[in-house]
Amino acid sequence: MSEKLAVCQALAALVRNHGEPDEEEVRFVGHAAFDLGLNEEENSAVQTVLKEGGDYDGFLDQITSKPMRLFLFRRVCAAVLLDEEITEAERSFLGKTYGKFGYDAGFVEAYLAWMREGIQWEKRGAELMARLADSAK
Repeated sequence: MSEKLAVCQALAALVRNHGEPDEEEVRFVGHAAFDLGLNEEENSAVQTVLKEGGDYDGFLDQITSKPMRLFLFRRVCAAVLLDEEITEAERSFLGKTYGKFGYDAGFVEAYLAWMREGIQWEKRGAELMARLADSAK
């Protein structure tokens, strides 16, 4: 199994962990699969994990290259912030991820804070654009 497939399956297992994935979560995993260039067979394997769940820890064990670990870490952080609230289960997945990859917990918290700032920045930009659209003739 390729590391790229393992990354996408890990993301699928993460979003499946709390029940049936919603449309946004399915799209999120699909974007990762697209970004990594998964083929049809690999996409099918990811869809199976989205439907049935999978062994997150087992998928983590298959990811050994630094670029794939960083890609997964960034995506896990983004996934747990999709609804802007980090649940205990999501925090557990974060802990497994940064623990397995040897990342410092302080760095993880700083990165999450930076991502939250980015989310707020995007929301503010969307609000400004909506106001501009409303004021335009």
